[in-house]
Amino acid sequence: MSAGIPTEISILTDVNVVAIGLTDDHPAHDDVFPWLRDALDGPNTLLVPDYYPLRAQYIMTRNFGVETVDARNAVRSLLSSPARIVGATDTVLSEAYDISAEKDHDVYDSFILSMARAHEVDFLVTTDDDFDALCEGEAVAYRNPVPADERNRLSYGLL
Repeated sequence: MSAGIPTEISILTDVNVVAIGLTDDHPAHDDVFPWLRDALDGPNTLLVPDYYPLRAQYIMTRNFGVETVDARNAVRSLLSSPARIVGATDTVLSEAYDISAEKDHDVYDSFILSMARAHEVDFLVTTDDDFDALCEGEAVAYRNPVPADERNRLSYGLL
């Protein structure tokens, strides 16, 4: 167990957290990876939407400069892990649009919240700063593992 991370919880991340967690030399890897490690090797459960592996590999190769074979191998290791691959239903997608309209928030982020609701997730982990408002009043707790004073030094393309 990593310090500061609760145990016996379920975790949903955004796709960037998966890509960063699978990229050893990413500047935010050391902040993000413990959340994944505790879900893959420890007492927690990581839920991974079914398209994340595909998108994570794309982000790793296009944005982070990871060689295709290395990215593919990292994603394959995720698929071989105890992570739970979950899919979106039409209800989840519809609710994402409802959340987006209700909270005046980006529909993609709203989709992540809708998935968290549908799967009764305990923690939503993302490197985005705007989930505080989105998760206000929700049963899911939001965490950005990158320390606030380090977020500005990382370019948007790296997160």
